[in-house]
Formats: sequence, C-alpha cells, structure tokens
Amino acid sequence: MIPGRGLYAYAIVGKSPQQLEIVGVDKKSNVYSVGENDICVIVSEIAIDQFQNQVKNLISELTKNTENIQNESGEVLQAHETVIEALMHDDTTVVPLKFGTVLKDEKAVLKMVQDRGEEFKSLLARFAGKVEWGLKAYIDIQALNKYVVDTESKFSDLKARREKLSRGAAYLLGKKMEEEVRDHIATLLAQVTEEIFQELGREASEAHLNNILPQKMTGKKKEMILNAAYLVERTKVAHLHQQGKSLMEKYEFMSLDLEFSGPWPPYNFT
Repeated sequence: MIPGRGLYAYAIVGKSPQQLEIVGVDKKSNVYSVGENDICVIVSEIAIDQFQNQVKNLISELTKNTENIQNESGEVLQAHETVIEALMHDDTTVVPLKFGTVLKDEKAVLKMVQDRGEEFKSLLARFAGKVEWGLKAYIDIQALNKYVVDTESKFSDLKARREKLSRGAAYLLGKKMEEEVRDHIATLLAQVTEEIFQELGREASEAHLNNILPQKMTGKKKEMILNAAYLVERTKVAHLHQQGKSLMEKYEFMSLDLEFSGPWPPYNFT
C-alpha cells in the first residue's frame, strides 16, 4: 500500500457480488472485495489524511445541528451509505460496518476477518434474506384533542357544566379539564404507540426502538409518536405494509400517518 493511503471498509458479505462497478467514498477508487472462507470485506482505497479531515469537518457540522449538510464532508457520509445500499441490489446479504472504518492494508483486512470470523458468520446467517425497514408514526395532536373532548362522556359533561358557571369558576374548571385531557391523551398515545410497535413487530424477525425526533427536525406539522426499525424477511415486506395501512384506518380519528422507509441494510441491528 502506498504511504499515506489505506483501505476504507464498508461492509461484510458472504461472497463477493459478481459486479462491483461502484465508486468509493473518495469518488475515484472503485470498491473491491478482500476475504476468505465465504467472508468478504468490501473496501476501497482512500487518502487517509484527506478522509480524516472530512470526518472531522462532518462531526463539527453535526455538532452544530446542521439540518442539511451539503458540503464535501456530508457527501462522504452519503457515499458510505450509497455503496452499502448498492451491494443489496442483487439480494446480497450485507452486514454494514461502522462509518469511518479504516484499515491499513489488505493484510489488516484479512486479520480482521480471521479475528472476527465467527461473529461475521453469525451476523450473515442472522440477516440472510432479510432487510431493514424504518417506521415513523405521526399524529395530529389537535385533532386528537378535539376527538377526546367531543367523544369522551367525562369531558362532554365537564364542558356542559362549564358553560353554566360564572367566569371565574368556568376558568378554574377549564384548567382542570385541560389537565385531565392531557393525561388522558398521554395514556391513550402510550397504548396506541405500543400497539403499533407490537403489531408490526409480529411481521418482523426483530424490532428496534429509536429516539423520537422533535418537530423542528422532522419539519412536519404532526407530532412524531414512534420511531422504529424492523428486520423483515423480504417475503413479508408487503404484509408489513398492509398491516400499517390497517392501523392507519383504525386510528384515522387522530390522523395517524405511518411512514415506512427502506429497504435498508440492517443498520439498527449490528
């Protein structure tokens, strides 16, 4: 290996895909496979110093909570994901490696395969025939609030009582009612969120919960109530989506939206 250069590692595959005409993170070098005994690592050559500077800049941008990173540093992260996703196109089982995995040379790659061979074999078997699908669930909190107040007899009664009271008493009862409605909605949302997660999980081999994103990050008017990932057999993906459609119909009164994204490599399960 030329001094100052190394190998960027993207993913583990069982056997090298037949065609690997994919450009790596440096936009110059094509990816290729290195490995033995049905375990291959997909790599490409990089200039180590240049790549490390890009990663430092990327971390700096992410620390500033930049919503859309369009510079060269952001492109290297996108290139990492593009390579891994391209490997999936012929139904290859892919075990994605952590972004920024750099090895000195092919000898170092082979040593990693030897040292972690059993782990890689186990992951390849676990992910065979499966893909990751992301799910984000959103609801209209105002629509839900109105539905609860209009349909729950307890709140309908309080609303009727409030209209007959003096201004001061009506104000106090209104505050009490607002608090009780919030508590009721919180309980209801916890139940609905758990139901969605579990129902869709029945179609998956594994499920993973991610952090809820605030509205300033999603850019949506609706509020996110669930952020999850599912490891699903390719043959069950259509049924997963059908279950999602059924849940949206069931909870139409809160204007439930279920947004699936995928198929992805199993990022959340490695």
